[in-house]
Amino acid sequence: RVFQMKSSKIYYFDMDGVLADFHSGYTCREQALSYDYIANLPAFMGNITIAKNLIAEGNEVFISSLAANEAAKQGKIDWLAKYLPEMKAENIIIIVGHGNKANYMKTETGTLIDDKESNCKQWRKAGHEAIWLEAKGQTVVF
Repeated sequence: RVFQMKSSKIYYFDMDGVLADFHSGYTCREQALSYDYIANLPAFMGNITIAKNLIAEGNEVFISSLAANEAAKQGKIDWLAKYLPEMKAENIIIIVGHGNKANYMKTETGTLIDDKESNCKQWRKAGHEAIWLEAKGQTVVF
């Protein structure tokens, strides 16, 4: 299935399952806690390209992601520096532990792109648009 996005101009991308292939090499919980595992995840280049294009077109692009601990958070920051160096540091929202992503928004509105249905439901409940990518690595198409 292909999803068409509305012209929100503000986008929040999840990382694991949307930009980064967290699940293909996953064998145990300790990996999710590990800097090395997170920093070296393969990228879903289709969605990386879309994020790069959105930034180049002048859209406001954010990362909204959860991390198990500070080491995993730093791994995500370093991963983003490698694959999305054009991402502004202030637009990277990495929540350590658990949380409702909508509570961490930095804008009045925005479209969440996430592979976890519960995150999309929470986002919509807060009054915003969300696109649920039902398959890991599914590419968003305009």
